[in-house]
Amino acid sequence: MVRTRDILGPEGRIAVRLPGYEHRPQQLQMAESVEAAIEGQRHLIVEAGTGVGKSFAYLVPTILAVAGEMSGHDIQRAVISTHTI
Repeated sequence: MVRTRDILGPEGRIAVRLPGYEHRPQQLQMAESVEAAIEGQRHLIVEAGTGVGKSFAYLVPTILAVAGEMSGHDIQRAVISTHTI
């Protein structure tokens, strides 16, 4: 099972593959909160400033859930609604 930390962590897949990748602790914290909300089937509201990495923070755990990487959940699709992407 792949976790959000495996992707966005300081030694994660993105850090390994992208030269100059900047690990952002706030981004990982937000992503893990999103991951926990998905796993717990709870709503989550997050506010974060410019440069935190909000897009990856919600997209990575959502993609993992839809791809079946989170145990015990049968999420077949997700809707992302945003003004900036």
